[in-house]
Amino acid sequence: MARALLLIGPVGSGKTATLHEIEAILDQAGTPNAIVDLDWLAWATPAPASTVTVHDLLVANLAAVWQTFHAAGIEHIAVARMLSHPAEIAAVRGALHGCETTVVELSVDQGVLEQRIRLRDSGVQLAEHLAFLDAYDAEGAEARADAVIDIDDQSPAQVARDVLGVAGW
Repeated sequence: MARALLLIGPVGSGKTATLHEIEAILDQAGTPNAIVDLDWLAWATPAPASTVTVHDLLVANLAAVWQTFHAAGIEHIAVARMLSHPAEIAAVRGALHGCETTVVELSVDQGVLEQRIRLRDSGVQLAEHLAFLDAYDAEGAEARADAVIDIDDQSPAQVARDVLGVAGW
């Protein structure tokens, strides 16, 4: 059976860094795999008259990408995006058709997140990411994720090992 990991959490929580570490661990084990930062599948601006949302585009794009990866014999995929609404998470799970999907939320202290964002971002992106951080609903993580990992003092490699352990990979 195909298996998927969906990493969620606020901007700056280390989702992308963790994806890269997961890929390195799986590669070293000889496990065919794919990683996808879902932001890249959703950077679009639909036409004003369109009823298609950015999230709709993300889900459709992920379904197509997963189908292509799976046809190539890949049975393990890890994806990541800042998602906090159960309906969005359910739609991403659905796009990973045929996968046993584990959702893991990466939890980081709010002050640490803000510091990370201020160090890496500037201009419009800084303002946007700080607004995302303010809007992110940290409450209810247990309701939307199968597991929550507190990563304040862990390296991305350790977080990846913890995520893989939680998922039973």
